[in-house]
Amino acid sequence: RDYYASRGLGDVYKRQYKTTDTLNVRKEPSTDADRIGKLDPGASVEYIRDHDDFWAVILYNDQEAYVAKQYLTAGE
Repeated sequence: RDYYASRGLGDVYKRQYKTTDTLNVRKEPSTDADRIGKLDPGASVEYIRDHDDFWAVILYNDQEAYVAKQYLTAGE
């Protein structure tokens, strides 16, 4: 089932961003947290929300994951 639909959210909440550098995808918002993946520069990601001043929550393999938001830029 669609991540956004399962939470009662429409397409308006889907925002595409691109990575500006190689980016580690983490299970928790910490550089000590397990890395669950890696994104190459220029990869498109579905941004969900800011977690804090450093971390952003993205959709990664149909689950919420964390990336350093300084390496994201608004996509097309």
